[in-house]
Amino acid sequence: MGGVNGIAPSQSGVLGIVEQTQEQLERYRGEDVEFAMFFPELHILNARKSMKKDSLIKLGCQGVLGQDVQPGGNFGAFTTGRPAAAMKAAGCEYTIIGHCEE
Repeated sequence: MGGVNGIAPSQSGVLGIVEQTQEQLERYRGEDVEFAMFFPELHILNARKSMKKDSLIKLGCQGVLGQDVQPGGNFGAFTTGRPAAAMKAAGCEYTIIGHCEE
């Protein structure tokens, strides 16, 4: 049960982190500021669910597969990769290209 997040339990921790961050970001509403949080794929859907409708948080993933799916073209299972289209469908607006372990 280890991992890189030592400040909160796995699933409930994501909810708390997103909720607390949203509260703190309210002071920047109306300013020219963008804030993105980059989650491992396991946590993206829970992070998205815990975001308010008008959240200032932009959701991001920690990397995408170099090849994306295309209607009528490249389409595969990509069971160990994250196609950009799948991450966008999950609510991600940003990604880290070349994340540390990649």
